[in-house]
Amino acid sequence: MTSIDLTPFGFTPTESRVYEVLLTAGPGTGYAIARSAGLARANAYSALEGLVAKGAARAADGHPKQFRPEPPTTLLAKISNQQGQALEVLGRNLETLGAPSTPSMTEISSPRGALQLLTHEIGRAASSVLLIAPAEAYPLLTPALRRAVSAGLRTAFYAQVPVVLPFVRVESIISPADWPGLPLIAIVDDRNALVASREGAEVMGHWSGAPSFVAAARLAFERLRGPA
Repeated sequence: MTSIDLTPFGFTPTESRVYEVLLTAGPGTGYAIARSAGLARANAYSALEGLVAKGAARAADGHPKQFRPEPPTTLLAKISNQQGQALEVLGRNLETLGAPSTPSMTEISSPRGALQLLTHEIGRAASSVLLIAPAEAYPLLTPALRRAVSAGLRTAFYAQVPVVLPFVRVESIISPADWPGLPLIAIVDDRNALVASREGAEVMGHWSGAPSFVAAARLAFERLRGPA
């Protein structure tokens, strides 16, 4: 049974299986990979070529070809970059439709999802970015934050421990005892907000553009940061 599922990212089930075999038994020839995966040779070769085309594997010159996997960290970086670009294109296309926005609330339940959302929204901010986040989030958000600061937007950044960024000051705050875990609050352009918490490796919260939700996020932000 395949434990790695790449299908949400545009891969086929067979490609998922073959990538897992490459990680655990490879590198190897198409024939060897087919035997290890329990696949017909034609299916294994098709999956290998698909993995190479999608940047998850490499084929070394030779007869026969030797296939090796891209490291998991490299694959994750490529998928994150591709998804970020796809979100940018989708966002621009949706904005051109001019459809009226209806306030709604979206549940955020993963650290990666929260970071992708923040990177996208901060990167397109037009007037202000207010952020309270765990210290380890700031290096990952640096490109988007740098863009906001360079554009002269109104910004205020806080973390529970000192964070050194070369282009802006990140103030320290004390996490309140009555907040579940570490607070994660972002308010972008006073029109969208994220209110969440991080406990261990888990992030739980909500994102919304509803005016009452944004107002509540602003009140929570001001309470957590203390006197300005």
